[in-house]
Amino acid sequence: MRKIQFILLILSQIVYSQVKTTDELYKTAKKLDSLIFDIGFNTCELSHYDSIISNDLEFYHDKGGITSGKQAFIASIKNNICGGPNKVKRELVPNTMKVYPLYNKNILYGFIQEGEHDFFEYFNNKWNKGGHARFTTLWLLDGKDWKMKRVLSYDHQ
Repeated sequence: MRKIQFILLILSQIVYSQVKTTDELYKTAKKLDSLIFDIGFNTCELSHYDSIISNDLEFYHDKGGITSGKQAFIASIKNNICGGPNKVKRELVPNTMKVYPLYNKNILYGFIQEGEHDFFEYFNNKWNKGGHARFTTLWLLDGKDWKMKRVLSYDHQ
């Protein structure tokens, strides 16, 4: 019986492993990433954050500590990224994003997104690379809407 359970566990990992870049879930993750970073972080257009960030968001940063809750996260971006003296942008490192679906009884309820990103600061009339980090994000379905629930931002260099 244990051998059968082990085989089923291995098969479930194969069936529900990382999705292909052509998969709709991957495209959804890429769009959500763009909403958080390309539009929100990079251009400081934060109005859509309310609809894609969970009220009880937990954001763990290896240099900046823990940010708890949607409002604290939005305030942090607004005050530190958008309100600081230096212009900052984030770019997803090509070919590093991976998406892992989460199922409950064969029903998709979330996904894990992981990848690497670079950060740049604008000074002396050009963008200068300021750092590199890894991230892991848990996205959950809330009705028909995706919500960013938990974030690990780590290995900042």
